[in-house]
Amino acid sequence: MKKKGIGIISLILIIIIAIVAGIKIKQNHDENAVQEIQPVKVSSKTVPTFFFHGWGSSWHAEDTMAQAIKRAGATNTIVRVNVNKKGHARLIGKIKKNAKNPLVEVNFSDNKLTNSQYNGQYANAYDSTGARYVKNAIDLVRNKYHYSKINIVAHSMGNLEVASYIKLNAGKKNFPQIDHLVAMAGHYDGIIGICGWGCGGGISLNAAANDPRIKATAAITMYDMPHVGAWGYFDKGTADERYQNKKQIAEQRTKEYGTGKFAKAGGCFEYPAR
Repeated sequence: MKKKGIGIISLILIIIIAIVAGIKIKQNHDENAVQEIQPVKVSSKTVPTFFFHGWGSSWHAEDTMAQAIKRAGATNTIVRVNVNKKGHARLIGKIKKNAKNPLVEVNFSDNKLTNSQYNGQYANAYDSTGARYVKNAIDLVRNKYHYSKINIVAHSMGNLEVASYIKLNAGKKNFPQIDHLVAMAGHYDGIIGICGWGCGGGISLNAAANDPRIKATAAITMYDMPHVGAWGYFDKGTADERYQNKKQIAEQRTKEYGTGKFAKAGGCFEYPAR
């Protein structure tokens, strides 16, 4: 009888241990499991998406994304628009009637805005030249295929050109409805708090958190700013050179604060925005 009782107790203990172990294993699995990415339902509406590249780049930078989108089945058409240094836009390829969400890879021959003759004053170049390049590319496709809605994906300098295009044309009668605007590495310093050097990531996240119109946001920086502050870009220069650079910046800040006039680098928008 005693042996039988001991056997039953042992069996119960084994079952309890097995249950506890099973729960623990499941918890570890859940904690370490990679979150499953749910497929996104893509609209079947025929809305073209325009890709605008960054400074010194070309349509090649856009093609990897475009081809991935096509392989995913979200589109069946990729065309290209070349805009030369005079602003003339030329369509390469054809958008057929059965095209689903066609992608337009825009290529600027003047990919550094050197043709604008503003000697580094890129804020003026975006308004005078970059915005015109964007408009001509979009108008070419819209006039030929009569799209009333578009999507825009822009990278780096392309965002500033697109921003100038919107600023200068949004009030006009023939301005298209922009369904979605994706800004990658957009240096909107003074507009929505994203700094091109990565320092505005936290500002942009806080701004997005307080704006119900924004559904999703991401702050991405290519620099480790504390490291850069301590050792300089690419760890170049001596300790004394880095000290002198910081000293010069501090002196400049003091001077600008006293006069109320601030030096601007190329690419800065006027503030306040007009």
